[in-house]
Amino acid sequence: MRDTHALTPVRVDPFAATLVAAIVLVVLRAVLDGRAMQDNFATMDNDDILRLVVVRDFIAGQGWFDMTQYRLLPPQGVVMHWSRYIDAGIAAIIVPLSWLLPMAMAEQLAVTIWPTAILGLTVLVIGYGTRRVFGAWPACFALAITVIWPTTGQLHAGAGNIDHHNVQMLMMTIVAFALIWPARPVIAGLIGGIAAAFSLAIGLEALPFIVVAGTMALGLHLLDITATNRAFLVTFCLALGLAAVLFWLGQTAPDLRAIGHCDRLSLPALALIAIAVTASGLAAAVTRFGALAGLVAAVLVTVAGCVLIWPVLAPCLDGPYGNLPAELQVFIATRISEALPLHLFIRDSPAGFVVFTLPVIVTAAAGGVMLWRGAAPRMALTVLWLFCLLGLVLAFYQMRTVVMAAAVVPMLGGVVIARALDAYLQTRAPKAAVICLALATTIIAPTLIAQQVTALTPNDDAPGSPLTAACRGYDALVGLNTLPPDVFITPMNLGPALLWATHHDVVSAGYHVDPAILMNAIRPYHLPENDMAAFLRQSGASLVLICSGATYDNDFATALAAGAQVDWLRPVPVPSEALLVFEILPP
Repeated sequence: MRDTHALTPVRVDPFAATLVAAIVLVVLRAVLDGRAMQDNFATMDNDDILRLVVVRDFIAGQGWFDMTQYRLLPPQGVVMHWSRYIDAGIAAIIVPLSWLLPMAMAEQLAVTIWPTAILGLTVLVIGYGTRRVFGAWPACFALAITVIWPTTGQLHAGAGNIDHHNVQMLMMTIVAFALIWPARPVIAGLIGGIAAAFSLAIGLEALPFIVVAGTMALGLHLLDITATNRAFLVTFCLALGLAAVLFWLGQTAPDLRAIGHCDRLSLPALALIAIAVTASGLAAAVTRFGALAGLVAAVLVTVAGCVLIWPVLAPCLDGPYGNLPAELQVFIATRISEALPLHLFIRDSPAGFVVFTLPVIVTAAAGGVMLWRGAAPRMALTVLWLFCLLGLVLAFYQMRTVVMAAAVVPMLGGVVIARALDAYLQTRAPKAAVICLALATTIIAPTLIAQQVTALTPNDDAPGSPLTAACRGYDALVGLNTLPPDVFITPMNLGPALLWATHHDVVSAGYHVDPAILMNAIRPYHLPENDMAAFLRQSGASLVLICSGATYDNDFATALAAGAQVDWLRPVPVPSEALLVFEILPP
C-alpha cells in the first residue's frame, strides 16, 4: 500500500528559517573576513587597532586599573578613557587560544570571534524579542535588517570591530525591549537598568538614549498609573543606579574616583543618575495623589538636583572636546566623518548617507504614518519611534549618534515592512506592491541604492594611489621592525597601526584624551617648511613617517611625500616603498 505520509508537505516555520539563515550569514561573513584579518587589521578603525594594543598590554601584565597607554607619548604615556570590561572580554578569548596557537593567530581569531559573538547575541535578542512583542513576520524582517543593513550588520559588527560600539548598540536594544516588554515588569526593569548602566560604563555616547529611556519610563507611569508601570519604573531606576556605581567602582582606580571626567562614567554622570533615580522614585511614590503630583515632584527634584551638582556638571556641558584648543575642535567638527553634522556628511558622502541614514529616515517616516493610522501595539511602536527620532535628530549634530536609531530600526523597520506586505497581500494592489518593495529595499538593502548614487557621483570617495593605499598595510608597517625601536610622529591614521604592527612608540594619534597627541597627528602636515621643522623638533619624536605619494594639506608635506629632500630630514631606508621615513635632525 502506498505511504501517503511521504506526500505530506513539510511546514516550515518562517521565523526559525530566517533565524538560521541570519546566523549562517553572520558566521559565513566572519569566516571569510576573518581569514584575511592578519593582513587587513591595520586598515581597521583606529579605535579597533588601539584596543588590541591595549588588550595586549593587559594580557602582558598591565594592571586592571591602569589604563595608561605607555607607548603613546612616551615615557609618561596617555590615560585612555576606555573600559577595562571590554578588554577583559577580548582577553578571555585570546588567552585560551594562545595556549594552543601562536599569539598572532590567537589574536586574529579573537578579533573575529568577539564581534561575531556580539552580533550573534544581537540577532537572538532582536529576533526573539521582536517575535514576542510584534509577531513572527515582523521578527523575520527585523532579522534581515540586522544582518544585511551595514549599520547593524557590518559597521561595528564585522571581523576586527573590537571597539565598544557593538556592545553599546546591543545594550541600547535591550533597554528598548525592556521598556516595551509586555510582561514581568520587575524582571524587565532589572535587565533594562543593568544594560543601561553597562552601556554607560563602557562609554558615554549612549547617555542621551538612556536619559530618554528613563524619561519614557516615567512618562509611561504618569500616563497610566498602574502597579505594573510603577514596578518597572522603580526597578529600572534602582537597577541603573546600583549597577552604575558597581561598574564604576569595578573599573576606576581608587585614586581617580574623586576626579570628574566628562568622557567616561565618573562623578558627573553618576550625579545625573542619582538625580534621575531620586526624581523617579519620588514621582512613583506620590502618584497616588495623581499624575500631576508625580510630574511636579520629578521636575522639582531634577531642577534642585541639577543646581546642586552644577559645579560638577558645568565643565561637561561643552562635551568631551570642550577642553581642546579651538583648532582641534574645528578639525574634529569638519574633518572626522563620525563627528560631522548630517548636512556635511551628505555633502562629503552621498552614498554613505543613503546607506547609513536614509533607512533611519524612511523607518521613522513610515513608523509615524503607522502611528497616525492607529497601528498597534501603540505604546511599543511609539517607544521605538521616539528612539528612532532621537538618533535621527542628534545626527544633525553628529553623525555618530545614528547608532542610537540603529539600535531600534530593525524592530520598527521589521514592523513597517511586515505591515506593508500584509497590506499588499490583502489588496494585491500594484501601489501596495511598489510601497512594500521600496520600503524593504531602502531599509534592508540600501547599498543597492547607494551603488546607483555612486555611479552618478564617481568622484565621491575617490581612491588614492596604490602606494597611498599600501601605506597602512601590514607588510609595509611590519617592515619598520628592521629599524631599532624608536619614537615616531605620524599622520593621524597611522599611529595606532604602527603601535600594533611594530615595536616602535608614537607621539601622535587621533584621540582627544591628550591634546598633544592629536595636535602632533594633525598640525605638522598643515605647516610650511620652517614651521614644520620647529614643530617636529619639539614633538619628542626622532623619526617622522609619511605615506609615499600622499596629498597633504600643505604643499611642503605633499612635496616630501613625492620624494623631495631637505637638509634637516635625513632619509632612512625601509623595506616598503609605500612608506617614507626621515630622521629629524637637530638645528
